[in-house]
Amino acid sequence: MLEVVFSDSTKGSMKIAKNYDEKSMIVGGAVGYIGKKPPKDELKKHFEGQAVGGDSQYVVYIGYALDIGDISGEFDGVERQNVFQKVWGRFDFDDNEQEQFFYNQRKDMEKLLSAATNGTPIRIWKSNTPYSTCGFYFICNVLRNIDCQLSVVSLPEYKQVSENEIVSYSDWGQIEPGKFYQFLPLEKQLSQYEKRMFSSRWCDLVKENAPLRAVVNGKLISVPEDYYDHIITKNIPDEDFIMARFIGKIMGKYELGVTDSWYALRIDRMIENNKLAIVENKNMSHPYEKILRKVIV
Repeated sequence: MLEVVFSDSTKGSMKIAKNYDEKSMIVGGAVGYIGKKPPKDELKKHFEGQAVGGDSQYVVYIGYALDIGDISGEFDGVERQNVFQKVWGRFDFDDNEQEQFFYNQRKDMEKLLSAATNGTPIRIWKSNTPYSTCGFYFICNVLRNIDCQLSVVSLPEYKQVSENEIVSYSDWGQIEPGKFYQFLPLEKQLSQYEKRMFSSRWCDLVKENAPLRAVVNGKLISVPEDYYDHIITKNIPDEDFIMARFIGKIMGKYELGVTDSWYALRIDRMIENNKLAIVENKNMSHPYEKILRKVIV
């Protein structure tokens, strides 16, 4: 079974989940805690889990941030590399790091196509975030004309874990490696018709090639570049604020699957348009450490 995910961090978690062993995790797992070390029973509870099963090498991350920017070219083409630069350029990724990233994307795509043509079952782990939904549609388009066994596990909005406790989810990155197995009963086989339907939806989005794609009322659609700006503007405090804390606050409040880098790009645009002012650059080496202030007109 080849597992398909849509972020680098989820790929790492899934590789662990494939052969998860709670005993080895208790012995060798790195856990941070404040104060006195928790008792063994408490640590054991933290690491409780089961393996998803299979080879940990059979995990691929496909489709970098397909909700953002130009999708008219190849998944690793110049258009997508320009998006990478736009989103992450502020963090001084050098050319070698960017090339390594897209090299890994190409290798994972080769692994996906090899599995599809060789009869290896493929399982997609999809959430309702824009980038994951885009990735799911994109994969369906890539595999449109290949007769392969394709299934999907869709992350539920919430899960009742006890009589008095419900846990809400927005993305697979929130799931601990030892807990992925709990969602296997949700696996659904995709028919050829369904695969082609989602493929056609992706082709429509490619034709529109909007600056941004978002999930609106459960449907993935093309939206303008400023689509999320209202979230930023209505949450700007009257007093001075640190950019990093502000972005963290709105990400925690809305959980839309929008990256911190996208919010930062839009905040930078508001600074350019004199809607926000830089009060102080506390740490020039970290672009999120700016102290900002709302501009009163």
